[in-house]
Amino acid sequence: MSISIINEQDYYRIIYGGWLGKNIGGTLGAPVEGRKERLQLEFYPLLPDGPLENDDLDLQLVWLHALEQYGPKLTSRELGQEWVEHIFFPFDEYGYALTNLRKGLIAPVAGAFNNPFTDCMGAPIRSEIWAMVAPGAPHIAARYAYEDAIVDHAGGEGVYGEMFFAAIQSAIFVEKDRDKLIQIGMTYIPEGCRTAKALRDLLVWHKEGKDWLEARSLILQHHGSDNFTDTPQNIAFTILGWLYGTDFEDALLKAVNCGYDTDCTAATLGAILGMIDGPEGLPEKWVKPVGDTVVVSPPIKGFPAPRNLDELTRRTIRMGKQVLAAWDTNIIVHPELETQLSHEDLQSDGAIRTLWDQDVTLDRRLLPRNTTEQSALELIIDYGDKGPSIGHKQTKKIALTLYNHSQEQWDGVLSLQLPVSWEGTSGQAFTLAPSQSVDFTFMIQSAEKLEASYEMIAVIERMHDNSTWAQLKESIYLVPMNQWMIREPNSESGTVVNSRGNLIEWGTGSSVGKEGTYRAHTYLYNSAERKVRFNVASNVPIKVALNGEVIIDSKDGDEFMPAYHRTHEGQFSEFVLPMGRHDLEITAYKRFEKLQVYVLPVATNVTSKPGPHYYYTDMFFVANSELGSCDACTDQ
Repeated sequence: MSISIINEQDYYRIIYGGWLGKNIGGTLGAPVEGRKERLQLEFYPLLPDGPLENDDLDLQLVWLHALEQYGPKLTSRELGQEWVEHIFFPFDEYGYALTNLRKGLIAPVAGAFNNPFTDCMGAPIRSEIWAMVAPGAPHIAARYAYEDAIVDHAGGEGVYGEMFFAAIQSAIFVEKDRDKLIQIGMTYIPEGCRTAKALRDLLVWHKEGKDWLEARSLILQHHGSDNFTDTPQNIAFTILGWLYGTDFEDALLKAVNCGYDTDCTAATLGAILGMIDGPEGLPEKWVKPVGDTVVVSPPIKGFPAPRNLDELTRRTIRMGKQVLAAWDTNIIVHPELETQLSHEDLQSDGAIRTLWDQDVTLDRRLLPRNTTEQSALELIIDYGDKGPSIGHKQTKKIALTLYNHSQEQWDGVLSLQLPVSWEGTSGQAFTLAPSQSVDFTFMIQSAEKLEASYEMIAVIERMHDNSTWAQLKESIYLVPMNQWMIREPNSESGTVVNSRGNLIEWGTGSSVGKEGTYRAHTYLYNSAERKVRFNVASNVPIKVALNGEVIIDSKDGDEFMPAYHRTHEGQFSEFVLPMGRHDLEITAYKRFEKLQVYVLPVATNVTSKPGPHYYYTDMFFVANSELGSCDACTDQ
């Protein structure tokens, strides 16, 4: 393979233009984010002295730090660690994923489990950093995007949206033609995903001569969602601006005036056009108000963020050089030679397609820890149909598979070290030849004590000459189920149900035609007095009583939004909750809908540290009033 060259000045210009366009688009769209009507903006709705803070850029500053910390072979596991250390946003998928990560789960399970927002825009908005450190190598940019997106969107359209944009933006270093770039991006997402279908339809409508307003209406008609952050409609709005826009300004305004997730659509399109045109090609009227400042949102903290776009660009280039070398791209950054990048291999390959088919409910670990290549062992954890959760004093089956990717036989014993007072299957011996795998089944039973999560340790004891040679240890976490006593309509008897997450699992009648009044009763155990925002997000009318007092009485018309920070105002209550046990009953009035009720105890908007609306992991829901033990819990 011949060597390709990117001139360092060209590299700087494209990256700087992308970050500048990102700031322009984000500042344009942020003040009107979430408005679903057609807008009529002609300029910034708020004329700032510098760019507005925006999570679209914030998260990518953290990813740049992650690259600097962990190097170019970082994975979703290291990105998940960065979430816990530096990102304290409660928004939708961010909040659910961060809760899972805090409990010890890792991607992709952390992004898929108990997360109703995997189809949303939190991942597609952070594609640029991966494209910029992999210039002219969209297969690498898309792989990074996948590792990033599965932390909080595993199994959803958000993953495909980020892979699509990362591939386009990486290809910009080679190709500037709009239509070719869109086609390149589409080879990086499955043909059958909702995002690809929305894009194909949009391209047809554009070719047929429909104007941008007709195209907007058709997108909403065929691919729209009530949730303004849903990925397919917003990806389509971004590309709509690009297709119908006559220049930078017109394209951005058309995208943002479609409404919905406007900071995302405008910021991503601004970045794409900024990379294509370079900073000198962006209109001064749009550049001057935002300048070259980098503004970071307060919930993003604990690392050295770039002060301005110049520093951000230079640090991006520094990591790009390392990425290009680490992945054997045969692309070098040169201070003098002219850019000569190949148009070959811009389409996706088989390796990318295998990512689409990954089962995101499985937990895959390369061993030893921090291994980045399949050169030794691989441990795969199958948590079963309830995911990484276990009920109070319940039994659960976990299936483990051990693969030997090395060139020699492994003999040993695989065992699970369990929490105190738990019971389970003892260790199991194995002999594993090269390129072979072996399956194990472990039955485990939880004990009385409730904790935010339960740590088990998989111990792989390697044997030589009938003696222990070495041990590999890997922590595996389970989270407690929420337990409810469920009474279906016209029934006086109840059934205890263990729900794997925050969605109450009402039983078969709730998802079919059985209408009427459903009741869910439990005891809420709170380990410390604190001010609580108690969200009960529902798609039907509900009434919530705590210790016999009604705290939520939601009537018809309340929008269903199971988010920590934006549950409908009629479906949450804020109050000081004493430490101890509390009686909780939820009454739901089902009509035709599939019954969906999420119970989300979170912090209020004002907290000391680390950020607003974080989830209280030390609150427990148990139908049995005689709880064995809970750290700091006492009866009220």
